[in-house]
Amino acid sequence: MDSNQEPPMEPVLTLTAADVSISRSSGGGMDFISRLRSCFTRGSLPKDTIAPYQELIISRKVLTGSVNCLRFAVFADALAATVEQPNYPIMVLPRGSPGAHPDSFPTTEPFGFSAATYFVPMSALLGVSIASLVIGRLSDIKGRKPCLLFCLYGSTVGCILKYIMRTNFWAYNGMNFLNGLFSASVPVALAYTGDVNETKREKDAEIGNLVGISMLGTAGGGIIAILMQTQGLFAPLLVGAALTAAAALLSSFMLIEPRDILASRSREREALGLLIDGEDEEDGIKAPTELNYKVFGNIILGALADNVGSAGLMPLCLSPLAFNTFYRSFEDQDLVPIMPVVAYKWIGVLLALMVVPGTILSPPIYNKIGLAGGGILGNVITGIVTIALLYTALAPPTTATFSIFVTLLYVTFPFTVISQLSTGPMLEAISPVNKRGFCQGFNITVMNFGAAISPFILGIVSDKAGTPTAIWICVGVSFFAAVINMPLIWVNGCNIPAKPRPKELRPLPGEDIEMVEKALRGEWIPAEELEAINDHRFRNGQPYLLIHPRKYKDEKEELPALRKRAKRDFLFQQTRLKVYLNEINTTDDITDLCNRINSAARASDQNEVEKINRDIGEWFIDYLVDSGYTPQLDPVLIKQAIMSAFPVLGHTKSEGYTPENIESFLLSCGKVYTNLIENEGFDERKDHSFTKVLSNARSAMLQQTI
Repeated sequence: MDSNQEPPMEPVLTLTAADVSISRSSGGGMDFISRLRSCFTRGSLPKDTIAPYQELIISRKVLTGSVNCLRFAVFADALAATVEQPNYPIMVLPRGSPGAHPDSFPTTEPFGFSAATYFVPMSALLGVSIASLVIGRLSDIKGRKPCLLFCLYGSTVGCILKYIMRTNFWAYNGMNFLNGLFSASVPVALAYTGDVNETKREKDAEIGNLVGISMLGTAGGGIIAILMQTQGLFAPLLVGAALTAAAALLSSFMLIEPRDILASRSREREALGLLIDGEDEEDGIKAPTELNYKVFGNIILGALADNVGSAGLMPLCLSPLAFNTFYRSFEDQDLVPIMPVVAYKWIGVLLALMVVPGTILSPPIYNKIGLAGGGILGNVITGIVTIALLYTALAPPTTATFSIFVTLLYVTFPFTVISQLSTGPMLEAISPVNKRGFCQGFNITVMNFGAAISPFILGIVSDKAGTPTAIWICVGVSFFAAVINMPLIWVNGCNIPAKPRPKELRPLPGEDIEMVEKALRGEWIPAEELEAINDHRFRNGQPYLLIHPRKYKDEKEELPALRKRAKRDFLFQQTRLKVYLNEINTTDDITDLCNRINSAARASDQNEVEKINRDIGEWFIDYLVDSGYTPQLDPVLIKQAIMSAFPVLGHTKSEGYTPENIESFLLSCGKVYTNLIENEGFDERKDHSFTKVLSNARSAMLQQTI
């Protein structure tokens, strides 16, 4: 080999889908124990194996599987946490008292009925509050997957321990608190969602999905409790333990740690030219680099007030208000209750499902009035609905008032959760990537703390001063929450979102971003460049660009240069017209060609087209007036001049291009370009020098060759 010759280049390793498939099927050379160990660590992999998070980036199938696994984990954890919820009012009735169950606690001293009813969930929620504060930040450091597995396996053990301690009120609540320390999967799941979804729209949608799935788990837990009532009050805990164990095992092998996924995707998209100034493709919103603690505190305080205010609606309006009115008041008189215990349980359980319509209603509302606006609307609706339910339940208990109460509760409940569903997306919008877990975890901590303490305190108020007094306190707090959320209307990401640019008003993947943006600003680009962009869009079934003109005053000084470029652009368009005519002469399906042209030329928003037309008219009048014309003195003459310069091309506005009119339209365009080219060939503002004559002759010969 020649000493001056360069050594051969090292082969470039290209990763293919087949490589990924082989790596996954072979386990990357790791045995079962190694794979199990990797579930709880972030350790490096053998050199011949791609990292799992790389599969998460490459394979949509792997990403979908991992997200579905996460969803099941959230569902199972929510179900296990609430599988006893419908039984709380029954289990705290002293054994042997009216309405009690053989499995009820012997005593709940020193608490009365309302306080004891809320002390049971409070013990769990206090544990969740502590865990959420730690687990969110820990997942930012140690990883999402290890923390999620810690929660799931811990919940499994917690359910079993609660079942063992079911005969003693205080021992049960001690285990309930311990179980709560492990029931913090939601903040980890929300942070995971922020990691694996790129656009704000995708993140908000998945956050809504997780909230809805969590509510389904809550309803599922209640349904299991009702269906298993013949097996005892505490038997459902064993089902909860089995489900969380299954979710933990599934997550151990299917859930993929999203380490560095956003950075890797950003580098990939940047290499392909798909990033525009580091902005989100659809939303144009950059992730903040620092956390605004003032805004963060405002969101948390508003959510806490909303949480406390919502306690007046659920649970206070349902229990003790409706429970006492439609059940216990009849039981105390040995009468048949209007609302049996089973009906009470089903009302509470199925009410959780009404969050699902709320998740469907929320996105369009957020798009219209913003996340903060949606939160304020939800706060106000919650206060109004609570007042209506209070007065309905305070009326004489009859079948009619009971029916009105239940109907009002179910119809309005989806609108009341709009405010609660807005908190997660607002925190996502203001959180830096490295603090997502912390922000979501802190939010869950505060919310669970409020959900734990406020009903318990309100229950004591209810026992001492009456349930209506406690509910009126909640109504006031709901309206106060709306006031707290007011400043968030002006926070970027929480305010009314900017309307995403349609495809005809933004660059698409694979296009010259700089050239497209220049055209969209109304600046001049060569006609062949604009044609290439639109032709590429046409061939790929995408819309043509819609270009807004610049203001006349903004480009007045550039008009001489624009005029000099006119002839070149006209000549190019004349050439392209012949290409188009050749295409319709040789195509076998002119109808399909016309349909594709009509589809590409059709704007998604007709208002944009109308605005462009108005802007062109304004530019034209400004040009005429500034160039010495006086349209106000003889507008008819101006119209005649316009019609002479712009003859009718064809009536395609209503019916679009058809096989019958497309040829005549193209031929008419050709005549117009011929006249324009001839006009540009003679410039009456300059003397007809010999050089100018040759230039004009060259233009004429050039036309004959195209």
